[in-house]
Amino acid sequence: MKFKFIIYSLFISCLTLTACSNSDENSNDQVIDEALLDFNEFSLNEYDIPATILLPDETSNVGASTKVEVVHTEGDFLWDLKVGPNFELVINDWGDDKEILNAELKKLKDLKFFNVKFLKKTPNTLVYERTLNVNGKKNASKKVGVEHKTFHLFMTKVINKIIYVFETRDTGSTKEIVELQEKCINSIKETKKAS
Repeated sequence: MKFKFIIYSLFISCLTLTACSNSDENSNDQVIDEALLDFNEFSLNEYDIPATILLPDETSNVGASTKVEVVHTEGDFLWDLKVGPNFELVINDWGDDKEILNAELKKLKDLKFFNVKFLKKTPNTLVYERTLNVNGKKNASKKVGVEHKTFHLFMTKVINKIIYVFETRDTGSTKEIVELQEKCINSIKETKKAS
């Protein structure tokens, strides 16, 4: 009798653990879906990139306007994607250059006027804080100068066997906008080749 009770208890424990792990999986899916609620799908096919991207809608905090504007000259390798006055992504077609992220790391390391602090560094993503070096005269107060801190994103994405670089504008952005931009880039889905 004790043996049957132990087997039964183990069976119930396994069912409970399975139910808990399934509910955790579902809650993670809900978190991901909720994180993308303020986004609308936008097709880049018209601009020679065979993909769709989720971009912030009017309920997100990217500025007054959420009208998507893409500046691109046909046949060129550069796109400027804007959603309102604060959200701007520069997209660059790098062909099959797999070393572009390493080249960007070297460029950032060689900056003389800025301090760079990496917040995220993966094989395809760099998120960093860039702070202007403020050096006063030799005997000047340590308070000389104004801190200038911006946040930046540099991310590669392979679309139709082509490496595209997505990055913030040169002047950078706020940390919140950079986090939104990273979500957008991670949402990219390849479509059939653009016509």
